[in-house]
Amino acid sequence: MSLVPDLNSIPMESCSGDHEMFYSDSPSGMKNYMEDDSQWQSNPSHCSPYKLDVHVQITHGKGSLLSFRKAIILVVAVEKLKRGTKTFFGDEDLLGLLDSIFVEEEIAFSQATETFASTSRYRYQRAATCRIKDASNKCFVMQSFHGNAQLVALQLQGSNIEREEKVSMTFYTSTPLPGGNKRPVALGLSKSNLYLSCIATGDDQESPKIYLEKISNIKDLKGEDLNRFIFMKSRNGLKATSTHSFESAAFPGWYISTSQRENELVQIVHQKNQEDIKDFNIFPTA
Repeated sequence: MSLVPDLNSIPMESCSGDHEMFYSDSPSGMKNYMEDDSQWQSNPSHCSPYKLDVHVQITHGKGSLLSFRKAIILVVAVEKLKRGTKTFFGDEDLLGLLDSIFVEEEIAFSQATETFASTSRYRYQRAATCRIKDASNKCFVMQSFHGNAQLVALQLQGSNIEREEKVSMTFYTSTPLPGGNKRPVALGLSKSNLYLSCIATGDDQESPKIYLEKISNIKDLKGEDLNRFIFMKSRNGLKATSTHSFESAAFPGWYISTSQRENELVQIVHQKNQEDIKDFNIFPTA
């Protein structure tokens, strides 16, 4: 518990009427004690704690006052009042004074929303040209149907082999890495800027289709714009006799496929489909 020294032990030389008025038995006696410190020292009985009617008045005098001296005056005044009730000046009393001096103010702030562009999940690595044939040795051939480019699967022999479309396979790294031996790739036709994409249109959003889209530079595509062109290439079987499958990244469980019949469109089917061919052989080109 903190105890405040008696007023008699505190020098009050600089406390004059120009600074602040302390206290006395009456307003008229207040000035006399403040003008003559000796009266205070010689007549302490004038301030009996049981008879004293305390008056505290703070006025703005000439010049600035020390805040610490103001605090002492207030503490001494409270102590004199406490003596009338036989209680001491404690820590809680000092805290009460501090609470009245330091007023908590509301801090104004403004909230700003920060936006930023997220990095693409797929990052370009390299590209290579290859030939792709299905498990029945059918090649990719481009044909035009009603002005639209379509990719079909044909068995080519002799001079017709020139119709085969070589594939530009673009390899990507991804974050997070796909499980197993999957590798994200984009498949384009090397003689043009057409790339295979997987899109669901119309009312049937659960049954995507394969399209050929013209892209000036596949490396410029990011995020959702790139996602429909990405296929997860997986190796199936032993390395010597292994085949590859291409699963849509936008529609997991859907794979590029060819028909058992000749001259049928290259399309995408669900993994439950056991009729169409989903396995392919990849041959590098010189």
